Amino acid sequence: MEKIVLFDNKINCCGCGACVNVCPQKAIDMKEDECGFLYPRVDKKKCVGCKLCKKVCEYQNKMPQKQPVKVFAAVNKNESQLMNSASGGVFAAMAKLILESGGVVFGAALDFKNGHAIPHHIFIENEEELHRLQGSKYVQSSIGNTYVQAKKFLEQGRSVLFSGTPCQVAGLYGFLNKDYKNLITIDLICHGVPNAKFFDDYIQIENHRRRGKEVVGYSFRDKKKGWGMNGRIDIKDISGKIRKVYVPARVNSYNTLFLDGEIYRENCYECKYATRCRVGDLTIGDYWGIEQEHPELLGKYGFEEKKGISCILANSSKGILICERNSNMLQLNESTFSKVSNKNGQLKKPTQRKKSREEILKLYSKFGYEKIERWFRKKYKKQIITHFIYNKIPRSLRIKLKRIVKG
Repeated sequence: MEKIVLFDNKINCCGCGACVNVCPQKAIDMKEDECGFLYPRVDKKKCVGCKLCKKVCEYQNKMPQKQPVKVFAAVNKNESQLMNSASGGVFAAMAKLILESGGVVFGAALDFKNGHAIPHHIFIENEEELHRLQGSKYVQSSIGNTYVQAKKFLEQGRSVLFSGTPCQVAGLYGFLNKDYKNLITIDLICHGVPNAKFFDDYIQIENHRRRGKEVVGYSFRDKKKGWGMNGRIDIKDISGKIRKVYVPARVNSYNTLFLDGEIYRENCYECKYATRCRVGDLTIGDYWGIEQEHPELLGKYGFEEKKGISCILANSSKGILICERNSNMLQLNESTFSKVSNKNGQLKKPTQRKKSREEILKLYSKFGYEKIERWFRKKYKKQIITHFIYNKIPRSLRIKLKRIVKG
C-alpha cells in the first residue's frame, strides 16, 4: 500500500482538519508539534490508502475563485449586538437571520475549563447562545468534527451559516466536495493564527499572577474604551465573584506578539487566501481607515468610531442576497474594495514573516511561556510604558489629536 504523505512542508498545511473529518477509518488525528501548532498525523495501522484525505485538501489543491461583487461599510442597528461584537456587529446580524429561520450557525467559541482556554468551533441553534460566537478570537480554533455536523444539517435541508478563517471555510468546501443552496459561508479578514497551546500558556501566566484566582473568560477586543485592539480578562476569585480587568493591547505580551505577526503558523506567511480572491460567500472584518475613506458617514446612520464599524465583501449571489435580507438589521452603505483594502493589508498579501519569530518560538519550545514573558518585558519596555500612558488619555481626545496631526 502506498504511504500517505499529507504534506511535505509545514507551509503546505493550514491545520483545517478536513482530512481528519473525511477519513472513514478514523486513521488521522491532530498532533501538536514542538511549539504547539496542530498538524494531522496518519496512523499507518488504520490507514487503508483510500486517499480521501488528499482529495479534500483545498489548501494544496485549489485556489479561491470568488471575487467581491459588492462592498459595504456596515454597522448593526441593535445596540446590544453591536457592543458585544469586536467591530460593527455584522456576524451577529447574519447569524440572527439564520437562527430565526430555523437554521444552524457555526463559528469559533473560546471556552474556559479549570482555568484553561479552549478555542474550538461549535454550532448553535438559538439566539441565547450567540454571544459565544461573537467577538474576535486571535488564536486558531479546533474544527473538531464540525464539518461532519455541518454536512448532516445541510442534508436535512436546514440552512447553515459557517464562519471561520478563510482556510477553515475552504476546508469545509473541500470536505463537502460541493456547494449547497442552503449553505452560506463567511470568511474573516485574517492576519494569521497563533496556536491554542501558546495562548493557554499565556493564560496560565495570568492565573499565576493572581494567586487564588482563576481566569474564566478572555475578550481580545473589549469596547470599554472604544473600538480598537484592547482586551479584557475575566477573573473569578475564591468567593466566586467575577472581576473584569482591562488589558491594553500593547502592554500585553500575547496581544503584542499577535499584532506584530511574530507567532503565526508557518503557512500563514505564505497564505494564498490573503488576496482579493475569496473563499466565502461573504468576507467580513473591521473597516479600518474609514475616517479617511468615508468621512461623510461618521456621526451619521449609526456609524460611530467608538462603537465599531465593519466592512463586508459580498462575493457571490448568496452573499448579496443575505445582505439585502439584512437591510432592516444592518446599516449598509456601499464602498469599494480599494477603499477597504487600504488599511486591511491581508486582502492584498500575507503578513510578512519576521526574523524574531524563530527566536520567540525557539525560546518557547525550550523554556516555556515564562521565558517569553520575560523576553517581552525587556525588549518592549519603552513600548509598554508609552502605551500605558497613552491608554490613560480619553479616546475622544486621542481621536482629535490624530486628526490634528494628520491635518
